[in-house]
Amino acid sequence: MIGATTFIGIAFMFIGGFVLPLGVCIGWLAVKKEKITTVLVGALVWFLFAMILEKIPVVILLSNLTPIGKALSANTFAFVTIGVLLAGIFEETGRFLAFKTVLKKRRNRETSVSYGIGHGGVEAMLIVGLSAIQVLIYALMINSGSFQTVIDQAAATGADVSALEALPDQIRSVTAFTALLTILERISAMAAHVAFSIIVFYGVRESKIGYYFLAVLLHALYDVPAGLYQKGLVDVYVVEAVLFVASVILLVTTLLLVYNKMTAEKAADKIPEEASAS
Repeated sequence: MIGATTFIGIAFMFIGGFVLPLGVCIGWLAVKKEKITTVLVGALVWFLFAMILEKIPVVILLSNLTPIGKALSANTFAFVTIGVLLAGIFEETGRFLAFKTVLKKRRNRETSVSYGIGHGGVEAMLIVGLSAIQVLIYALMINSGSFQTVIDQAAATGADVSALEALPDQIRSVTAFTALLTILERISAMAAHVAFSIIVFYGVRESKIGYYFLAVLLHALYDVPAGLYQKGLVDVYVVEAVLFVASVILLVTTLLLVYNKMTAEKAADKIPEEASAS
């Protein structure tokens, strides 16, 4: 049976996967009167570049499905380096192209934040939110006894059911504490995505390509702890703590040095016009 603590954990997963990103999105749009289409562009670009295009080189270079993938994934340095660089290049290129094309006429600084909320928000929904739904379905099936029927039917066909048999214990490992870690991870990720979006947006608006490369580098460095965790080199608690601190520093620094700079430059640009008008 799946106990109450697991269902509490699933509830927290729903909060991190749906309530948090939707709440941030709705609150931001209401306060800043921003266009929801900017958020949707961020969501669509993340899906296209992170979930589809990025997966092609990942499968070729880092999976066990190809000879080169087997070789590179066996090397920790190569696995982590290539993995974080692919994430940085694809996601920041998606941002760059979005700001250069479909969002090129939206030059107010709030656009960068709206895009980042869409980018990080849909990631939370598809990774955490959908996982919560899946875990909930399995938990209900286990408690009703129907999941055992699935195992028995699969075993009758001669299929390997070891993964199915291990699933109940995996479901039970979901607790309020582990779910809270997931929420913390999503907060960190959304903060980082907003920061990266501000950096790339500023670079595009001011025609400074160096900011795109800066975002790629920062994104890659941000993903290093997660890559090390995948290789079993660091503890999950260490990863979450490092990412949270890194995301706070990244967002605060970006707001102070880049986001506020856009306001200052915009105000400075208006001075000659006001002077000439007088």
